[in-house]
Amino acid sequence: MNVDAAIASACELVPGLLHGALALMPEGLLIGGIGDVSAFDREPLIRTATRCLSARLAPALGELPAVFVEYVLVGSTELVVIQGGRRFPRLALAVSCTTEPNLAFVLSSTRNAIRTIEATVDLAAWEP
Repeated sequence: MNVDAAIASACELVPGLLHGALALMPEGLLIGGIGDVSAFDREPLIRTATRCLSARLAPALGELPAVFVEYVLVGSTELVVIQGGRRFPRLALAVSCTTEPNLAFVLSSTRNAIRTIEATVDLAAWEP
């Protein structure tokens, strides 16, 4: 199974999904995506994920930062959810959804999606 197919399978239960991207942080390298958009259209999702998760990957020496693994951004027509990897901290899943679904359903389904991706995609090539 290729990466795009694994992402599509993992994200099929995300309600109102428009498109999404799986990226490597902090470089913002697109690993794969879902939805009928180009890689260029996924760039804002990746940049947003990079900004949200950058403090998680580069703490100041001697300090343990407050670490968040998920972010929700709500717009008038769009809901963006960013999930940081649990097993692979450099991994980020960012999805864009319509605003109609219940936020709790979107959050729980994206949490499940990142777990599924980490369990099914061979990420060894992306780790240092």
